Amino acid sequence: MNLLGRLLSQSGKPRGRFGRFLVRGMNFGHAGLTRWGLTKVEISENATVLDIGCGGGRTLKRLASLARLGKAIGIDYSKDAVTVARKSNQRLIDSGRIEVVHGSVSSMPFQDATYDFVLAVETYYFWPDIAEDLVEVRRVMKPSGQLVIIAGMYRGSRFDKRNERLIRAGGMRCFSVQEFEETFKDAGFPTVVVTVAPRKGWICVISGLKFNGD
Repeated sequence: MNLLGRLLSQSGKPRGRFGRFLVRGMNFGHAGLTRWGLTKVEISENATVLDIGCGGGRTLKRLASLARLGKAIGIDYSKDAVTVARKSNQRLIDSGRIEVVHGSVSSMPFQDATYDFVLAVETYYFWPDIAEDLVEVRRVMKPSGQLVIIAGMYRGSRFDKRNERLIRAGGMRCFSVQEFEETFKDAGFPTVVVTVAPRKGWICVISGLKFNGD
């Protein structure tokens, strides 16, 4: 496997010393994208929030600051990422504001209708079966809950040529705006709003379990 393939493979499931180094880098590398996406939503101060693929835990800390009277939970498929996220958020973990668990988006260890807000930043590319995984996400969301996927690439952007190279090298998936809308609705999310930043090639998908106006 070449260096690019190794890097992208580690992005899906960071492991070992290199993986721990990578997730620490992601804390900073994804910061601008995450800030942009979170400007598109409002998070209640008493919300219970979930970060799927929490990586090194920086976004989790940001979510805890927004839901300052609630709780932020992170889940990651990588045990090494969980270790890094716990270490970087130890004070908030000790105070009960944050929890970090090991697990897969395909089968999460949470009760039904637990979360007000669910976030996934730069992770959907690696979900085992996005259609089925969205159904699992829907299970853990409250009826009034909101799911937000923020990603640094999508099909149909000005960066398609570059993105296709990354997709092939990493064995990843990448959706167009229409594919996001169709896949989310098929998974039981009746409201889907997609926003893109064309100059940067970023995308933010916001979805809920209620029709607008309900």
